[in-house]
Amino acid sequence: MRYRPSRSTKERVIAEWRGYWEEQDTSQFENKIGDLLPAMMKTLGLKERFQEEMIFEAWHSMVDNFMASNARPVALQGRTLIIQVLHAAVHYELDRMKGQLLARMQERFGKDRIREVRFRLG
Repeated sequence: MRYRPSRSTKERVIAEWRGYWEEQDTSQFENKIGDLLPAMMKTLGLKERFQEEMIFEAWHSMVDNFMASNARPVALQGRTLIIQVLHAAVHYELDRMKGQLLARMQERFGKDRIREVRFRLG
């Protein structure tokens, strides 16, 4: 069934005289994408995912190329950044640098975003 809006007598007389109906004002149903996007990102969890990707990209700038090629961030669970490490020797070196890495991450992203760094061998 087609939606027929209720129109006043004046509107019906004018439409009959012109021979067509004027378009109804639909501006009340229009939303700008800029107003909808933040709410949709929050609903879908994309905002947190976007920030997580920024943290992962920052990892490469915080360690040298050898470390970056042998260790990579895999998850941000809660406020714990989990780094997967390929070799035991690299794990040992990163564990020694843990305090410095955590300080750099907190300086860049805030202490409330990252509270701990864990390394996982494998």
